[in-house]
Amino acid sequence: MLTLASKLKRDDGVRGPRASNPASDSTRRVSVRDKLLVKEVAELEANLPCTCKVNFPDPNKLHYFQLTVTPDEGYYQGGKFQFETEVPDAYNMV
Repeated sequence: MLTLASKLKRDDGVRGPRASNPASDSTRRVSVRDKLLVKEVAELEANLPCTCKVNFPDPNKLHYFQLTVTPDEGYYQGGKFQFETEVPDAYNMV
């Protein structure tokens, strides 16, 4: 699921501590938002109740995901509620 995390590890291993070609570094650079989301998505998936499901339409874009809530008790029992979330580039900066 966390393909971005494995991509970060793979890219760091390929490039080493410093990239020799700055042009290729700019095309591979991962935003601060995406680095934070790798850790937070793992926490989210571990702590969600069984009535909630997270779906990533594109596993390489952790900043866009869908949440589906299907309550199993209360007034909304039997309902299915879908939410789409897109985390902005300025996440955790402002």
